[in-house]
Amino acid sequence: MGDLIVVAYADRYAPDQFESEVPDRLEPTQLVASGGIASKVLSRSRAVRAATDIVPLGLIGDERGQPLNVREFALPPVTPTRPRPVTLAVVGTSMNSGKTTTVHHIAEGMARRGVRVGTTKVTGTGSGGDYWVMLDAGAWPMLDFTDVGLASTYRQPVGLLEEKMLELVDHLTESGTQLNLVEIADGLYQQETAQLIRSEAFQSIADAVIFAAGDAMGAVHGAEVLKALGHNLLGVSGRITTSPLATREAEEALGMHILTLADLADADSMGACLGITVPDLADAGGSVAGEAASWELSLPGLADGIVHERGGIGEHEVGSRS
Repeated sequence: MGDLIVVAYADRYAPDQFESEVPDRLEPTQLVASGGIASKVLSRSRAVRAATDIVPLGLIGDERGQPLNVREFALPPVTPTRPRPVTLAVVGTSMNSGKTTTVHHIAEGMARRGVRVGTTKVTGTGSGGDYWVMLDAGAWPMLDFTDVGLASTYRQPVGLLEEKMLELVDHLTESGTQLNLVEIADGLYQQETAQLIRSEAFQSIADAVIFAAGDAMGAVHGAEVLKALGHNLLGVSGRITTSPLATREAEEALGMHILTLADLADADSMGACLGITVPDLADAGGSVAGEAASWELSLPGLADGIVHERGGIGEHEVGSRS
């Protein structure tokens, strides 16, 4: 017998990797995401190797013999007792367009200056990489759809996704954040994303939007779509900024400055755009550039004294895989 692993069944939508769905019976299937997601591959990008084949031995059950489900471990909804802070949403042209990198740099720049930043990814497929890179950036809390009971959001009803998105933002707000960053996975034409950005729920929490794109054509069209929907487009960024020539092309077509990684990490500039007061370095809770802004962590379910580590800034290879 080979390796024994415990994974979650879930559908997946990832144009750069796999499209997959949960089979209707226990049969040989594939490991389709690094977070431990099992489902049957329907198609894959030629840019990736075939998914690892796995054979299910059974379903793990609870003390009543019922199969375990991620939803049973979801955070309970909260009603915030404080006003929601400025909330910035980041959407993009597709998977790997630079959304996670955009959020990471904003979070890191703000955290270095003592701003308490909360981040959440509200759609996608469960993967630790996006989670950990935000913690490394100094964000706290970092929550995603797995925290509200979903291993994947692909093919979930949009009403449920709206509900979970609002729950995630409520949790950030109640934790005492001064800035909320919300990432929506994949591109504007992915079915759940397309519905979410048109929803009243998204309009109600997105004070501004940054669009991540890989080229000028995508940048221009994405900006047009978001403006037509009535969103407050703060700027365009993403993988396009890896090429000065492509960046210049997009700036000429859009008639606006493209936000580079340096721009995103500039807390003073971003704070001015968002209407957030950024502490002076001397007042940033003792933090200076290169030193972590930190605060005590409180994790529900753990006894006091178990967790002593603090959230802070670290170095991490940035990139989304969901």
